[in-house]
Amino acid sequence: MVIYTNMAFGIILSALLICLTDLLFTVLDGHTGKPQNRVYIIILLLLSASAVCEMINECIGDSRFTSDRAFSVIKTVQYFYFLCHTLIAPMLYYYISFVVGRSVGSLFLPKKSSLNNQYLQRIFPVFIIIVTEIIIAVNPLTHWCWYFKDRVFHRAPGEYYLIYSFSAVWIIASFVLVMQSWNILSKGRKRSIGICFLLATAGVIIQMVYREWRVEVLMEALGLTGVLLFIENEDDRKNVELNAYNSAAFSLDLTAAVKNRNSVKVLIIRTIRFDRKANTIVSVRISRDAISRAVSDYLGTVVKRYYLYVVSGSRFALTLFNQTEEEAFALAQKICDRFQQPWTINGTDMILSARLLLVRVPEDAKTADEIVYMARCPIPETMTEPVISGQALAWMVRRAAVEKAVTRGLDENSFEVYYQPTYNMDKTLHGAEALLRMRDKDMGMIYPDEFIPIAEQIGLIDHLDEFVLREVCKFISTGIPRKNGMDCINVNLSVLECMKEGFVEYVSEIVDAAGVQRNMINFEITESVAAKDYDHLAQVIARLREKGFQFSIDDYGTGYSNMSSLFSLGVDIIKIDKSILWNAEHSDSGMTLLKVSIELVHKMEKKALMEGVETEAHIKILKELGCEYLQGFYFSKPLPKTAFVALIEGASQSPA
Repeated sequence: MVIYTNMAFGIILSALLICLTDLLFTVLDGHTGKPQNRVYIIILLLLSASAVCEMINECIGDSRFTSDRAFSVIKTVQYFYFLCHTLIAPMLYYYISFVVGRSVGSLFLPKKSSLNNQYLQRIFPVFIIIVTEIIIAVNPLTHWCWYFKDRVFHRAPGEYYLIYSFSAVWIIASFVLVMQSWNILSKGRKRSIGICFLLATAGVIIQMVYREWRVEVLMEALGLTGVLLFIENEDDRKNVELNAYNSAAFSLDLTAAVKNRNSVKVLIIRTIRFDRKANTIVSVRISRDAISRAVSDYLGTVVKRYYLYVVSGSRFALTLFNQTEEEAFALAQKICDRFQQPWTINGTDMILSARLLLVRVPEDAKTADEIVYMARCPIPETMTEPVISGQALAWMVRRAAVEKAVTRGLDENSFEVYYQPTYNMDKTLHGAEALLRMRDKDMGMIYPDEFIPIAEQIGLIDHLDEFVLREVCKFISTGIPRKNGMDCINVNLSVLECMKEGFVEYVSEIVDAAGVQRNMINFEITESVAAKDYDHLAQVIARLREKGFQFSIDDYGTGYSNMSSLFSLGVDIIKIDKSILWNAEHSDSGMTLLKVSIELVHKMEKKALMEGVETEAHIKILKELGCEYLQGFYFSKPLPKTAFVALIEGASQSPA
């Protein structure tokens, strides 16, 4: 007689219902496409089969002693139980390997072994599984693992030494995989895997001690439910509107690929927008969300959905595993060709433009951060190729490295102020220009034309301007500049900072706090920048000059300013760009331009400072034209403060 209310039967029934519920939810929710999804389903089916075998065993109960048929059923279900349940541990290992992005054989074959290739890494774990299953399959003949005596089930040494030992190997291997990949797992995945291991281990131990409780299957089912909730359920990784993975999943999955040294090509589709040059209808109302949905729908037809990511609203990425470079380029070209065709969006045909980046990992990018940066950083106008790849990506890698260096530069004392002297026409010292230099601990010297634009784009230029101003004030406060006859030190000013409300009061406080006379500071802005907003800039300059500061226009002759507006700015000195002087040496028209430039400065009652002076011939020309101040390599290159002080105090020290 079977008592269906006993604890063992209830535990097994609960385990079966949990497995079937998880299986139903997985199928109905559509989590069946990825390899890890399919392995998860296999584990649920194996566990369900194990639960059914256990239930049959409980239902038959003591009937085995009185019925030959019942005893045959018991032997059969016990046989299938071991065949199915022994597969759960290796399937768990396979599942974990897919979750963390590792090759299934990576733990079993030594990295430096000649056998360590993709084929053997796939086949070796399968070989171990087959051997284990063969041992179980032949047990009716060998009785190595279990046997029946007087119709009572008995464990043989093989169950402990073979089945449990093999299972322990797989569990330990799974645990090692998780530990090796711990930093690339999300909090939810860490929690789920930890609980799954804990429950499965507890179930094995309890059932080994109290076999009649039948809790092993239940504990495993509960652990798999946690896996379903936090791993198989990928709501936190999905962009539901575009039916693709989100940027967080992109970063985590790329980090896993890089850490596990998996070769992958990443195709980034970015700068997707309405092409006004190619469309005859330009008045149509464009929805960026509708465009993104249309592009996502198309990309979902060229790759499997679990390889598609949304890096941002109009930037997508495809991860291409096990594809040759030729195949990846062919796919990129296919996508480019699609963008040459009209897209029907909200009933309107339109042409969309896009730029593609094909990034090879690890050849073109060695970290996930570099790839994410490539997906987001601006593309230079000089890059016109429809698919940017190879050496063309080196610029983006370099820019990413420089941006990181700039971000950490102030904290790591990477910045230093250099000084280039300016002279009167009689070659006596007039002043100096403060120039920011950067020496990163990893990248070495980085020059301003590279790091200044990046600092402006990432919003750090204000901090750099403040750093230069404070360093200049410290230098002036030593008394060395005034003692050596310097009238002022020129400080380059970012117009982005200059235009901010409260800027005049802010710089005044910095200078006053250092105890420096304001007329020792001469702010410089470039002509091209000054041309953007004359009215506002004129007000700022006027207020600064009222407070005692001096002001200069830098690089005159390189912009396209309105001359009357430019010279109406209340500046003291106009710095003429060196190209005008250098052209004057080689042509009559160049000489005429130099002469007119200096004359125009004087007519507007300003003083002229000539940049790029390198020879005595330059000085002779400028003296004849009445230029007041000189700057250039004839006198000195930009120098660190110590070398600059040595120079102006007459020490013979070579430029750094």
